[in-house]
Amino acid sequence: MRTARTHAAADTVHDDRSDLVAPPGHPEPPLPRVQDGLARPAGETLPGLHLVVEAAGRRALLAAAHVLEIVRLVALEPRPGAPEALLGTFTWRGVPVVAVDLAALLGVRRQPALDAQIAVLAGTPAAGLVLDRVHGLLERPVRHPEAAPPVGWEAAGLVEGLCTAGGEVLPLLDPRPITALARQEGA
Repeated sequence: MRTARTHAAADTVHDDRSDLVAPPGHPEPPLPRVQDGLARPAGETLPGLHLVVEAAGRRALLAAAHVLEIVRLVALEPRPGAPEALLGTFTWRGVPVVAVDLAALLGVRRQPALDAQIAVLAGTPAAGLVLDRVHGLLERPVRHPEAAPPVGWEAAGLVEGLCTAGGEVLPLLDPRPITALARQEGA
């Protein structure tokens, strides 16, 4: 039995399906906007562990599932005529790896420090992302699709999304452009 209180509460409930109904004067509902909202809900928790990495003073997240191993910077064999971001190649566990400098991809010209680290990424060919440091692991970061990217990451083409960690907005790195750059070098 519905009382006046439950009846009034039922009248004020917002039905998300109303977003699928076309407003008057529009022939079709705004389905692409609704689908995009369903695909990436605000505040979505990403599964798994993520490395908090830094290059050129800029921090980011890298899904640990994409990383095979973190190694210390080793001697690299330079490749003549290679783009500036491709520092050279090295052998990791018997596999040739193309070293890609994250700082150079961000537009920062510098020589990596001797204590820099390389995140060997899964994929073919093997790519190693040169980082200034790995700060640690973050479990299940929260994704925020509406957040503005931090300064320096806007045009990098490496950001898959934005997350928050300890109140800081961090870009989530997409390893595909990095492995694509390594693939060009290997060709």
